[in-house]
Amino acid sequence: MEMELNSNNESSDEEIQEVNMNYTNFDMEKFMKNPEFEVGMKFGSKCLFREAIRNYSILTGRPVFMYTNDKSRLRAKCVAPCPWFVYASKVPALNNSDFVLKTLNDVHNHCSHAWKNKHMSTSWLANRYEDQIKSNMYMPAKQIRQVVDEQYKCEISRSMAYKARTKARKNIKGSVAEQYAFVWEYAAELQRTHPNTTIDIQYNPRNDPDERPTFTRFYCCLGPLKNGFNEGCRPIIALDGCHTKGAYPGQLLTAIGPDPNNGWWPIAWAVVEKEAREQWHWFLSLLIKDLQIATASSHYTFISDQQKGLDSALLELLPYCEHRFCVQHMYRNFKKKHPGQILKDRLWSIATATTVELYEAELDDLKEYDQLAYAWVKRAPPPQHWCPANSTRCSQNNNKSKRSSSGCIY
Repeated sequence: MEMELNSNNESSDEEIQEVNMNYTNFDMEKFMKNPEFEVGMKFGSKCLFREAIRNYSILTGRPVFMYTNDKSRLRAKCVAPCPWFVYASKVPALNNSDFVLKTLNDVHNHCSHAWKNKHMSTSWLANRYEDQIKSNMYMPAKQIRQVVDEQYKCEISRSMAYKARTKARKNIKGSVAEQYAFVWEYAAELQRTHPNTTIDIQYNPRNDPDERPTFTRFYCCLGPLKNGFNEGCRPIIALDGCHTKGAYPGQLLTAIGPDPNNGWWPIAWAVVEKEAREQWHWFLSLLIKDLQIATASSHYTFISDQQKGLDSALLELLPYCEHRFCVQHMYRNFKKKHPGQILKDRLWSIATATTVELYEAELDDLKEYDQLAYAWVKRAPPPQHWCPANSTRCSQNNNKSKRSSSGCIY
């Protein structure tokens, strides 16, 4: 049914009549529950009218589009041969930027459902499902597509679902780049709430006064954790690193130790640009200073997974401390070429040998059973790094505490 609102402005009497008419202010919240246009609706701006058309198309599944879009007139219509259209324009007598809906033909005929609606954008999806994504920040793209299909009978691509989730998370958490600007405030708050905390921030200086410095590294050793390790933990420190994912990937370096209950006790952590000797040297230098480890000390034992550059950094900074390797990590490399339960048991028998004689005997047994596996063990790092028979202090050869920490990180 087509309805019109008189918009002839040739006489002052008609202008007065238009001013005196009771226009209805457009309410988007109400419209989202009941998407219906009415003659006399007043839109506060052109953008508001366009947004109403977008929402109408999505909510009703109709393939409508903007047909006329200029400074004073707006017209939307459905695809031919459907007769549906709406027309809105400015009312000069109102002397403002409002658009009034003057003509409406609210009849849809001969138009099919828009299964792939061009009005369905990633921004619209992000705003619409922000609350749901807030409750589940890792909401699968498959679930987003399913919800959109059930609610709006509209098909979206997997890529669009991913981008919508990313935008929603950005709206919730804020831009990652903007959050890096608060790293100094974060450090100050940690030091205020945790006395004796060590924070070290590294960044590349800016080339231009208007540019922000570029973040590169962040080291944190909380005072209570530092004091707790020195007062109640054994002098065993496990070192590990893992990748950080996101807009700015890097490496997370961690140092933990076994507590009196054989649980794990976090000591320090750092975010760096990559895992290499320079980064480990920087991290260990700060850790040694925090724990007050003397350079000539041989009291501490470090356990690792043979990370890149870590062995040489430890050798330079603490040449007299023992550096042990995680046998579980060695076995994962071993089984790639030598799988099987028997070979696994023989490798662990060697790794757990408590005397040199037992170590040699287990090694000879492996040589008789599998020459290639024996050759692999001989090419492995020196046994003093992973077998207690060749160690003078620490008999721990399985880095389970560090594994638990990595599991919590992920």
